[in-house]
Amino acid sequence: MASVASGASAGAQVQAPGNDDSLAVLKALAEASAVILALTFVGGWSYLSSYYKTFGLNPLELDLSIPVVSTISVYVLYESVWPLFVFAALLVTLALTARRLHKLGRAWIVVALGVLLLTVAAAGLVRGRRAANQDMLDESGTLPYVSFATKQKLSGPSCVDMETFGSLDCKLLLHDKGAYYFFQPVPKERAGSMNLYVLSDSDLAGIHVQRGLDR
Repeated sequence: MASVASGASAGAQVQAPGNDDSLAVLKALAEASAVILALTFVGGWSYLSSYYKTFGLNPLELDLSIPVVSTISVYVLYESVWPLFVFAALLVTLALTARRLHKLGRAWIVVALGVLLLTVAAAGLVRGRRAANQDMLDESGTLPYVSFATKQKLSGPSCVDMETFGSLDCKLLLHDKGAYYFFQPVPKERAGSMNLYVLSDSDLAGIHVQRGLDR
């Protein structure tokens, strides 16, 4: 009986390391997921806030969902310069060697993550401002052209007319919270100012949107 009990105890001791390894893997995956989510949100929000601020909008007043903000970061990382990817590779190497060699403490990993967050945020701010300045130009094909037909006579650019569509020379920036934000693009060859206009859904009888490929 004693031998059977000792055998059962030995079997329990053999299974314990496996459970610990599984918990360690799950913990590592959870930590990695949290880091990735933080990076994508910071990068996407930095890009969008810089983009819409360049047009004179407050990003805090816009209805920007977390999935959209996080997805934008993929574009930010793709368009960023190569040092951002190099630093990310160094961060992964740091995380792997720190656990195996036990020579680097968690403080260094926290510092590295902080620097990476700042780097992603800076890349988003630069890319957002640059993209907005490019989309303001008439030669840019990113934003669609738009014209509006209003229910009553309203003051505005030539793309707005009453009961009929105006000229198709404005660009649609955003539709958010029941309002259309649009502007007339600026010619690249000469200096000019960009005015942002807003029309609510209740004022419109119709809207005509034309993509760049259709022109």
